[in-house]
Amino acid sequence: MTTAVATTIDERPGQPAQPTEAPRTFRLRPIMRQGTASSIPETWARYATLEEARQAIKPMYHNDRVLRVFVVTDEVPPRFVEWVER
Repeated sequence: MTTAVATTIDERPGQPAQPTEAPRTFRLRPIMRQGTASSIPETWARYATLEEARQAIKPMYHNDRVLRVFVVTDEVPPRFVEWVER
């Protein structure tokens, strides 16, 4: 004698799956007078909020080679957020 296993599949239309919003992080991209920005540690860091990124820009401007800095999202491809002037 065999035992039949009944499975119940809910085929009612439900709510579509909502895409979960990934936490957005930010990165800094300096425009340099000469050389590359790889020697500036703030370039490699990721910032959880836009305000943290703005605070990290202030010490970057102490370097005379840094002309301007802009903020991008840490996505592929990165998306422009804003310029931060001196």
